Amino acid sequence: MQVKRYEVHSMKEAMARIRRDLGPDAVILSTKKIDGIPPLMEVLAARDERTETAVAEPSLIPPPEAPREDLLSCVRQEFDEIRSRLDRLTQQMTFQKEIDQLKERLPGLFDHGAVKGSEPLRNLLITLIANGIPQTQAVKLVERLHAEVPSRDRDSYDKGMALAEGLIARSLVPDQKRSRRVVALIGPTGVGKTTTLAKLAAHYSIEQKMKVGLITTDTFRIAAAEQLKVYAKIMGLPIQVASEGASFQKSLAGFADKDLILVDTPGRNQNDEGALRSLKNLLGAGVGTELLLSPVASREYLLDAADRFRLFDYERIILTKVDETSRMGAVYDVLADVAKPVSFLTTGQNVPRDIERAHPTRLAKMILHHRMN
Repeated sequence: MQVKRYEVHSMKEAMARIRRDLGPDAVILSTKKIDGIPPLMEVLAARDERTETAVAEPSLIPPPEAPREDLLSCVRQEFDEIRSRLDRLTQQMTFQKEIDQLKERLPGLFDHGAVKGSEPLRNLLITLIANGIPQTQAVKLVERLHAEVPSRDRDSYDKGMALAEGLIARSLVPDQKRSRRVVALIGPTGVGKTTTLAKLAAHYSIEQKMKVGLITTDTFRIAAAEQLKVYAKIMGLPIQVASEGASFQKSLAGFADKDLILVDTPGRNQNDEGALRSLKNLLGAGVGTELLLSPVASREYLLDAADRFRLFDYERIILTKVDETSRMGAVYDVLADVAKPVSFLTTGQNVPRDIERAHPTRLAKMILHHRMN
């Protein structure tokens, strides 16, 4: 496989250069913003050197004779970038609003028995809330430290932070149960299911040396199946498209020799109960489900999505796009509410690199400090 990296000003420029260098069968692996003046984009593209260019294959790069599709793809890419920037701006505005509200509540919080007269615990409480942990959860953590830990062991801010980190880690459910043979990724629209599935496929097939088959049931989103087909081709994995229950069961039967079958599903609005039930009926019994959530969303949105997708009795959670958020505190509230383990974290768009196993200790560090180590 031939891989090339480009620094460009727009997707239109990137696609023109990729087509010129790698041909119409190339595929975009990832895109990433590069800070600077003016801002640039890093684009990674690849071409399977074994592919005959004369053979028509699915491609994420539109051919020269399809300028309309080329334009639509550029527009979609630019729209996604604008939406991402707006999400980050909204998050920053929300963060400032919460800080202002916190300042107004500080006098009342300082009268709380657990922090009254204890500057280290008082500073710890402020940090917990500023990092996005809801006030009720933050107060509970400080109350436990006050009740369970002698004052000499929590007489500094650093000691209090280390103790709080340990409490959070122990409260999270570890991922100890073995995954099912058939696993479907479910979740709201735009959470990154297709890209995450490609990363998981690479993890299990390359690192774990497992025989992996892919099924996509996403026939609603434009080019979703084609995108996954390209990833499957690069990794040398078989893939099936199933739009209804009968074809899905047929695809499962065709992968009888596989160690693991990963299923991509269309994004569903959590408020559309009919669509959720339709997807559940398509998957049928015996399919494990993992819910994808992104901490970029608000606490209320995450709690609502986690609640409405309970219909699937999901076994694990995968946190996506954790690199795009400045605070992870809301995640703690969600994980405490659903009591499910987190199996993986995704930290970017690069396939297969930007994914890793989750662990309660690492999650606790991210929740308190937003750092991975």
